[in-house]
Formats: sequence, structure tokens, C-alpha cells
Amino acid sequence: MYRSRTNGAYGILVDYVNEYLKISESTAMECMKNFTATIIQVFGEEYLRRPTQVDVDRLLQVAKARDFPSILGSIDCIHWEWKNCPSS
Repeated sequence: MYRSRTNGAYGILVDYVNEYLKISESTAMECMKNFTATIIQVFGEEYLRRPTQVDVDRLLQVAKARDFPSILGSIDCIHWEWKNCPSS
């Protein structure tokens, strides 16, 4: 069956990847679960945590040097007013 879904990163058809790798959707999903579990196990303690004050100070210093002083306040963008954003 032909599906027109695309991979967001590269804009290629999902089925093309399935055909290229020669694996089923369930195998691909299992691989992704294993990959993400491994990333969490290996890097979780250092990167998947709340930032410390040292982290925040470093980020703010880099942001100020790059002329982006309110970098931490812009993560969720809720304080921005967008001209074409619906307000209801």
C-alpha cells in the first residue's frame, strides 16, 4: 500500500525507509524504543535533568555574549506577542 507520509527530518517517504532497511514497522518501533532507552541510560543523569544554578549562569553568560539575553525566558515563547496568532 502506498502512503505519502514523509520523514520530517529529510522529507523522504516513510515507505522508502522501510524498503531500504528491509524491516517491518514493528521492528522499526522496537529499535526506536531501544535507542531512546539507551540514550536515557547513557546521558540521562547529565543532560536529562533540571539545570543547576551553574548551568543557568553559564547559559545566560553565553546568551548575553551572543546578544540573546533572555534565552531562558523564551523557551516556551508564551510571552511573545505574535501579530497573526489567534487569541481566542
